[in-house]
Amino acid sequence: MNFGFTEGQEKLRKEVHDFIVNELPEDYRGVFFGVTPHNEECAAFSKELQRKAGEKGWIAAGWPKEYGGLGLGEMERGIVREELGRWVLNWPNYVGSEIAGPAVLMFGTEEQKKKFLPPVAQGKVQWDQLFTEPNAGSDEANIQLRAVADGDYFVFNGQKMFVGEIYEPDYLYILARTADTTPKHRGLTLFLVPANLSGISSRPLECLSGQTKREFFFDDVRASKECMIGELNRGFYNAMASLQLERSFLGNPASDKRDLEEFIQYCKETKRNGKPLIENPEVRDALARMAVEIEVNRLASWRTVWRVGEQEKMGPLDYDLSTFFRRTFTTSRCKAMMDIMGLHGQLRTGSKWAPLAGAVLRKWLRARSLHAGGTTEILKVVLAERSLSLPRKR
Repeated sequence: MNFGFTEGQEKLRKEVHDFIVNELPEDYRGVFFGVTPHNEECAAFSKELQRKAGEKGWIAAGWPKEYGGLGLGEMERGIVREELGRWVLNWPNYVGSEIAGPAVLMFGTEEQKKKFLPPVAQGKVQWDQLFTEPNAGSDEANIQLRAVADGDYFVFNGQKMFVGEIYEPDYLYILARTADTTPKHRGLTLFLVPANLSGISSRPLECLSGQTKREFFFDDVRASKECMIGELNRGFYNAMASLQLERSFLGNPASDKRDLEEFIQYCKETKRNGKPLIENPEVRDALARMAVEIEVNRLASWRTVWRVGEQEKMGPLDYDLSTFFRRTFTTSRCKAMMDIMGLHGQLRTGSKWAPLAGAVLRKWLRARSLHAGGTTEILKVVLAERSLSLPRKR
């Protein structure tokens, strides 16, 4: 089987590579040495870099040209993602380019596409996804945020949580309840609402991982009916279709590989009992296992990308192993790194004794809660049905 790329695809990879090398400062360490931007300076730099990438067309490379994209195929999009991951980059408006934007592309009106999509592709706006609630996470059908029709408007009341990071959003991609139905999922609708509407408020939600999320509150928020994406009460189906695109995280195995390279260097330079860690057979075995897991995840990710690109001939994506492998391998890899570093691995950023500036600890903490995009248990159910054809328990 040929895993190679065409001459044109390699040219694209080099173009993305050269752009990043020229734009990133020499001391940039990406996610490994700073899981997310924790200050306004880093946030401003990330948004400016996003804007420059938007000028190249890489933010939404697969979108049609009339909406700001380059009209590239899935394999080309995968190359862009992988190269970004190699440099540990993720665009601030990931929701707009990878989740909500594709939903507008699939289910929005022509007017909505022309209004909302070009600013996303140009890297000029910030969107946040508001699906999760205190009592509705993976169980999206249990959403309680209300959107009640009132003339030319919908009136929103309720709460969302675990939203975004430190960037101020321009639009909110919302799944809300518009009807009381049985079953519940048939009464949900998608909306793309301006974040500055009267009645919308938020507060920070500090997480153990070191990330800062937000809680959003809606108090009689009036949004035009033009904000509705897709059909009324079909939001669950529309959302599930768009969330299928939140898969094949090709950037993750690429950034994981770079993380591992940094950690291997640490093992070469750090001595224990007078010998470098890298000479310990157990350490070498653990490092080799990590390298194998990363490559398996990379191949699974490319399989998903290829399969999505073949949908017209083969139908919708059958299953995606890359997300499940990412959850499993990230948890085990972070634990293995912490075990190798010993007690020093528990030192946080700010301590001069913290190995790798405390980065492994931060990644280990984040690995305690890899629920974004659905819990691991939900992924197992999906894989059981789609890849193993197992029936649901009645």
